[in-house]
Amino acid sequence: ESCAAATRRSSARGARMTGLELLHFVRPLWLLAVPVVFLIWWLVRRRSAVQALPKGVVAAHLQDALTVGKASKSKIKPIDSIAVGLLAAVVAVAGPTWSKQPSPWFSETAPLVIAIEVSDSMRSNDLQPTRLDRARFKVLDLLERRTGSRTALIAYAGSAHIVMPPSSDNAVLKLFLESLDPAIMPTPGENAASVLPLADQILADELVRGTILFVTDGFVADDVPAFAEYNARESSAGLVALVVGKDEGGVALMPDGSVVMNNSGGRLDTSIDTGLLRRAASEGGVAVVRADTDDSDLRSVTRQINSNLQLADDPNAQWLEQSWWFAVLAALFLLPTFRRGWITQW
Repeated sequence: ESCAAATRRSSARGARMTGLELLHFVRPLWLLAVPVVFLIWWLVRRRSAVQALPKGVVAAHLQDALTVGKASKSKIKPIDSIAVGLLAAVVAVAGPTWSKQPSPWFSETAPLVIAIEVSDSMRSNDLQPTRLDRARFKVLDLLERRTGSRTALIAYAGSAHIVMPPSSDNAVLKLFLESLDPAIMPTPGENAASVLPLADQILADELVRGTILFVTDGFVADDVPAFAEYNARESSAGLVALVVGKDEGGVALMPDGSVVMNNSGGRLDTSIDTGLLRRAASEGGVAVVRADTDDSDLRSVTRQINSNLQLADDPNAQWLEQSWWFAVLAALFLLPTFRRGWITQW
């Protein structure tokens, strides 16, 4: 289930340009024909719709019956619909556009930093075999969906560390991913906020806006204000969280089968604080997706990653012409010209 946070994130960074502000023409010189169309319309409209015959040539009682268009002198005339159709045709040829279409491979090559939590709570067995193993499976499935993409890997617990810089070599990333274990982390705990400066460092040289994906079983209270502060920056990357685990949690077990204990000597609590997840979404601007047994969660994550792209930053983006709207309008207004007798009413 995805928490809608993208809109909050965009409002914090300022409103984007609307379609009206982006409106322009690919071939603007064709608009020079607009005054010509208006001139033709004015000249034809100015003429009297009724061409009076010389008196005495035709009997007075027959002249009214033989005069075309006398009854509609003040009504809409054929030249009116023809002028509107020609104006629409001119606009269509000029190539109106107000949006960009990214290159086909743009969304697949969007930069992504995966920050996977490698803490003791990820040893929990509420997802088999463990949360950490399930997180690895999800990450590998996501990489399969991102053909040719550049992906970096960060591991974090109480501190964050770059495991692999951006690379499109999924085989190497898989090796590093499988080697991660809470035992190798230098600082225990959960500090997702420590990922942000490292991710910024990784994404600094990217041409397009990237995404930071947290693969985690939850956040702590200090993470929320850090996320909010990060999202307030205009140049920040998008934040997405794939949360693995059940709300009630499970038992965190060491490789030898012993139970992981907390600092007080009790069993480690691995329950998920859903209230903090809601705060991370509403206050921190993180798009939260709960891991599922099928691929619906990965589809949601992929949509979030793609929605973080700014089309204006795509160097290969092409303006998407909207000429067909005006072509249809032109056809509708010019269609009556095929009606017998319509043109003769000029």
